Amino acid sequence: MEIPEAIPVCYCENPAKLNTSWSNNNPGRRFFGCKKFGSKFRKPCRFFSWFDPPLTPRSRIVLLGLLKKVRTLEDARKRERRTWLLLKNHLMFIEN
Repeated sequence: MEIPEAIPVCYCENPAKLNTSWSNNNPGRRFFGCKKFGSKFRKPCRFFSWFDPPLTPRSRIVLLGLLKKVRTLEDARKRERRTWLLLKNHLMFIEN
């Protein structure tokens, strides 16, 4: 992973935070933003600056395909865990 040479300062005069976008348009693309953004602070300064260059169309397609597979596997794991917990609770109920 590339380390930034200099961390920009946001409009609040704080060091900006390096984040990763997982949107469909910019999956995996890193950007600097106000560290207050997305927190419970009422008014983040809305500072925004891309760290990574734009993705190539091929990279975007590959990343979106991989993200879809990961999300599908995560969903399947959640369903299996719920099924296992229901079965376990049912068996405990039968034993008592």
